[in-house]
Amino acid sequence: MKYWFDTEFIERPFTIDLISIGIVAEDGREFYAESSEVDWSKASLWTLENVRPQLDGKAMPREDIGYALRDFTDGDEHPVFWGYFPAYDWVAFTWLFGRMDELPMHYPQLCLDIKQWAIELGDPELPHQQGNRHHALLDARWTREAWAYLANLAPEAGERWAFGRKNPDQSGAAPK
Repeated sequence: MKYWFDTEFIERPFTIDLISIGIVAEDGREFYAESSEVDWSKASLWTLENVRPQLDGKAMPREDIGYALRDFTDGDEHPVFWGYFPAYDWVAFTWLFGRMDELPMHYPQLCLDIKQWAIELGDPELPHQQGNRHHALLDARWTREAWAYLANLAPEAGERWAFGRKNPDQSGAAPK
């Protein structure tokens, strides 16, 4: 199953401090969580003005978010995660489980990138996001919309799988 995701975070040298995460599953389910462990003293003025006001305040520890994500993807043996410019998002996501090698074994160690796919297709203009931006769930919904736009241009590429592990001694075979 495909999952489109986004995070909001505080970026500092040597760390990415998760603020919130939003995920939209291919079957229409949605997941949203906010971290109760954010160090707001490290946030930029931009983050304080554009991200913080959109939070609902129902925060939980990052470890609990990781367990909730496991529950959200429970039963899915080959999840495929898609993000838009997701390098930092993916780090924030994987740190919810500890180190990279502590990801649930059925999770791939990489996510697929909407922007890279768009570049492969000649960098077409993606649909403009309507409504608020910089809210993790709303941005995850837009990521799904951008994916659908590109999948309409190249349907076979939309069925890519992200599988495997960096180290060959770890499980991560291709889905059958």
